[in-house]
Amino acid sequence: MNKKRLIQFRRKIYSKYKIPGMSNLHRVKQNCVFIHTSNGIKHEQKKLEICYELQKNGMKYITESQSCKDGRIIDVICLDTGTEVEIVDSSLTKKTKEAIAKGDIPILVIKLDDSFSLDDLLRRELE
Repeated sequence: MNKKRLIQFRRKIYSKYKIPGMSNLHRVKQNCVFIHTSNGIKHEQKKLEICYELQKNGMKYITESQSCKDGRIIDVICLDTGTEVEIVDSSLTKKTKEAIAKGDIPILVIKLDDSFSLDDLLRRELE
């Protein structure tokens, strides 16, 4: 993908998410890791690890964003691939299961104890 198309694709993906609890006019900052104390420390460390890998490879991302479409709050969204990354410790939420069943958005589910590699994210984009 050339640079112009990549920027257009990033904007398209970016416009689908907002700050949780705000109107659709409010957007989350790119390449910033936001944490929530309601999540465990392991969860936040895994999110930081994923964002570090994305940033190291020159990819753009947003964290803790709410989907404008169905209201789910997603841990990490890679703007270069459009893939949502959900970090789970035991089971998925009902809304996430429904989104996976629809299949219109690529969702990568990572368990806390699993390792993450950028190849997992890129492979998910091709499916």
